[in-house]
Amino acid sequence: MKRALILSGGGARGAFQVGVWQYLREINWTPDLICGTSIGAVNAAAIGSGMSVERLIDVWKTHNRSEIYRFKALKVLSSALYGRPFKAVLDTAPMRTMLTRHLDLGALRRSPIEIIISAVHLATGRLHLYNQDVIEIDHLMASSAMPILFPWQPIGGELYWDGGVMANSPLFVALEKKVEEIIVVLLSPVGHRPLPPPTTLREGLERLLEHFLIGSCQTTMPVFNGQPVHACGDWRPARSQVQKITESHWKPRISVIAPTQMLGFTSLLNFSARQVNRLIQAGYHNARRQLGKRG
Repeated sequence: MKRALILSGGGARGAFQVGVWQYLREINWTPDLICGTSIGAVNAAAIGSGMSVERLIDVWKTHNRSEIYRFKALKVLSSALYGRPFKAVLDTAPMRTMLTRHLDLGALRRSPIEIIISAVHLATGRLHLYNQDVIEIDHLMASSAMPILFPWQPIGGELYWDGGVMANSPLFVALEKKVEEIIVVLLSPVGHRPLPPPTTLREGLERLLEHFLIGSCQTTMPVFNGQPVHACGDWRPARSQVQKITESHWKPRISVIAPTQMLGFTSLLNFSARQVNRLIQAGYHNARRQLGKRG
């Protein structure tokens, strides 16, 4: 397998991935494998279903917050005050309707690109992977079910939630398949450049969130002597991992594309046209700068 695209989770920040994909199509860079988690899983399924980049951009630009989720403030408040069964903060029924309307699962089954998404089994905490042969709307809803905010989702009678809990950037799938060239799209600027320490509680909490978003990529990124790793910071895997990879004489080319600015908590749920436009443009321009021309 020659090429893989890794799409991380990050809620509404996923518009950044659309801009990256726009640039990759422009230079005719086509992956053999796309691995996605959470919103990355949704974008991966859209691409795998044959949705054109123009239509994907249009879907992102024309669906506002109310078509993704609804607030359930009263139910959450009654749960907290009166000990009633837990209710997620948001109702994602509109998202299910939107995905059902736009995704062609039949075309996804026939995709020449292998599509793999992840979700976490709620009872055991184990990460489960699914490919396009079995992916249904339920799997996409589970993969993108942000804990507490979105409700967990049943798959085959078992409960699952966001794959980002265990592997927000499922890079390990491409590494296990020994893919030659890998592009990882992160949805956090942390690791792109050194940042000063937080000075307020809010900044500290935001930094914690950003570290969570890049954590699984950070711990699985291999390092090779003399091999550049673009925009990743100083990646240091376990010695045993480096030794295993080096002994196999397999040295993948790995590039990382990431935002360059802190986006804040609210960006995760902000599906406004203004943010979507800004992130699509940022994804496109960052991909062009960080990747350069390649075929």
